[in-house]
This record gives sequence, C-alpha cells and structure tokens, in this order.
Amino acid sequence: MSWIAEHTPERMVVRLGALFPHSAICVFDKTTGRARIVRKLFFFPRRMINVPLGDIVDFEVVEVGPPINSFDPRVVLRSGKRYYLSPAATLEETREVARQVRAFLGLPK
Repeated sequence: MSWIAEHTPERMVVRLGALFPHSAICVFDKTTGRARIVRKLFFFPRRMINVPLGDIVDFEVVEVGPPINSFDPRVVLRSGKRYYLSPAATLEETREVARQVRAFLGLPK
C-alpha cells in the first residue's frame, strides 16, 4: 500500500494505519505553514492536531520489542508534547514514511 497519498514540493499527505482499529491522516502544508493530523480509534474520531510546521521538531518511529513488538510513529513538538500515530503495515514501511516526512519538513535524519 502506498502510505504517501500526495507528495508535492508544497504539500504532503500521509495515510497511516488501517480502517480498524486505528488510523491517521496527516496533512503537512507548506503553503499554510500548518500540519493537520486527524486520528481515529475504533471508528471514533480523536482530537485533531493542528499545529504550525515550525513547531514540529521530530517525526520518529518508537519501537518496542517483545512481547509487544510495536513500531508507532510519533510527532514531537517544540513544547515537548508528543502525539502517537498509527503505524504502517511493517516496521520498514513505517521507517520509510518517517524518513520521507522528516525530509519534507527539513528535519535532521
């Protein structure tokens, strides 16, 4: 599955997760200077994240080993606030999405 739904020099749209149990749609827009992240858990919408792009200091993959074996993307803001997002299908795909988002935002690798 292609996790990057749209990628232009001014805008990147990323769709993560699955329809059930959780998903996230991330829109990074350089034209407006904002990041908008819409998350759902068990079909219920969670609070939308709407922050300036300049407030994002990291987009990383948090890996937890056995017995949990999870690999969740995390957005870290300048204020220290962290938001966990839905992962892609595999660890490698999640790492690739994080790498592309960091490159788009101009964050260090």
